[in-house]
Amino acid sequence: MVSIIIPVYNVERYLDECVASALALKTECEVLLINDGSTDRSGELCGLWADRDKRIRVIHQENQGLSAARNAGIKASRGEFIMFLDSDDFIDPVKTDQMLSNLDDETEILLGLYRSYYEDRDAYEEEPSEALLTMSGRTKMERFLETMPADGRSCYMMACRFVVRREIIIRQKLGFLPGIYHEDEEWTQRLFCGSESIFVSHYYFYQYRRGRVGSITSSVKAKHIWDSFSILKRSEKLLVRLEPGSQKEMYIKRRMAQLYLSNMLNICVLDREERKKAKSLFMHFHGMCMPYIYGEGCRGVMMFDRIFGCWVTCIAVGYANKIRKRRREK
Repeated sequence: MVSIIIPVYNVERYLDECVASALALKTECEVLLINDGSTDRSGELCGLWADRDKRIRVIHQENQGLSAARNAGIKASRGEFIMFLDSDDFIDPVKTDQMLSNLDDETEILLGLYRSYYEDRDAYEEEPSEALLTMSGRTKMERFLETMPADGRSCYMMACRFVVRREIIIRQKLGFLPGIYHEDEEWTQRLFCGSESIFVSHYYFYQYRRGRVGSITSSVKAKHIWDSFSILKRSEKLLVRLEPGSQKEMYIKRRMAQLYLSNMLNICVLDREERKKAKSLFMHFHGMCMPYIYGEGCRGVMMFDRIFGCWVTCIAVGYANKIRKRRREK
């Protein structure tokens, strides 16, 4: 049985479509609706769905955020496998059933593909998944990580694209870190490092709604930067437990580098006093992150860094990105 965990917070407009897509599955499942202190009709709708279908269980809790809601679902789950579904998204039941048919006694992690859904134009766009399409079926985690780009854009590692054996989540203590942005980033790092194999499916089962008003992924704030640094600290500790020279170690270093680069690009959202506090963190992670950054313009950034040093480079990259954004908005 698969436990589908759906955190719910003020999504009355989208909840019916989300839940209906999960209940349309032919695969044996339970649906856990975690009402995270909604102030609209979402909690009421959860109750109506539970009355309608015995596969649904509802947990009501005070608002604690996405991570806490997912953790509550993990604790209450009864399935052999766990998958996550955000309540403003939905799944394709046919493709999801086809993907889930690959689950067996050897499965640790099952990965599927997603499509972005743009409600304003009722259009779908398949993710840029070239790297994932180069492999299929069960593969060793080391080979998977060797193949996967770590830029976070060409292969977006959100929790909702995985189906994970519950035993692994419990044994590896793979709960989500409460109260932070980028919780999927921190979680997937531990997921990969605590597993030995992954099954790659080419079904575009997950439908990821883009551009929703009120979505927590809409804009960058100062908290995004502080939370990224928190993840970098946890990643630094994770590296100590990994075999030197392994693909797991290399993947974590590359992901750390991209988080570091993201903080450089967005440094202008910090005020002057916040930048003073952030300087020591940029300096601390500079040596371990800069050698691993890659992507458009990164060679120039690294050359600039060699000449002018860490802090001047951080400020320069931040202001250059700010100017570029302003030009795009005109």
